[in-house]
Amino acid sequence: MRKEICAVILAAMYFTSCAIKGKVDEQPKNQAAESTKAAAEIKTTETVETNKAISANKKDVFDEIKVTKTDCASVDVGDSAVMAKQTFPIDFAPFTNSCFVTAYNPEYDDPPLESEFAIYKDGKKVFNFPGQFNGVEFGCWVEGAAFEDLNGDNLKDIIVAGMCSAKSAPYSENMVYVNTGKAFTTSEDANSKLTDFKRIKDITDFVRKNQQIFFK
Repeated sequence: MRKEICAVILAAMYFTSCAIKGKVDEQPKNQAAESTKAAAEIKTTETVETNKAISANKKDVFDEIKVTKTDCASVDVGDSAVMAKQTFPIDFAPFTNSCFVTAYNPEYDDPPLESEFAIYKDGKKVFNFPGQFNGVEFGCWVEGAAFEDLNGDNLKDIIVAGMCSAKSAPYSENMVYVNTGKAFTTSEDANSKLTDFKRIKDITDFVRKNQQIFFK
């Protein structure tokens, strides 16, 4: 009888020991699983926050560009009207954070006659381009404008494709404004070589091939 009781007690002790050992063995596994889960949650949170920050930054940049364009189009040009499609934000020397603004007489909008262009900054005119339309004072308008470094001096020059009315038919009055680093200059004699061109690309191609005419 005693032997049977001892056997029962030993069996109980053995199974209890195994159960305890099983629990002890499971603890590191559970802890590792919990650590992995926590790390995954942290990584997910960081990813979400990073994506939010990137989205916010993109929105800020977009809003900044949008505001700049809106500011240029809303410049006060007095009795004239802003020609929005030929008005651009510019950000190069010597007029950084500025606007190239084309204005015209609102009484003549098709075509937009009596056009003129200037650089504005903070709502104020800071530079008036000389020799507009090569001296023609009436009946002209801007067909296009571009900003490119035409002679490789790391300064962006300005190309303006202009048209002027005449009895027979409108004709081109194109202009190239050379960036000196302090202002923009032009030469009516040099511009006279551009009368056969109507596209900005044709003008810039000619100037690049004949730099000696425009850059002295």
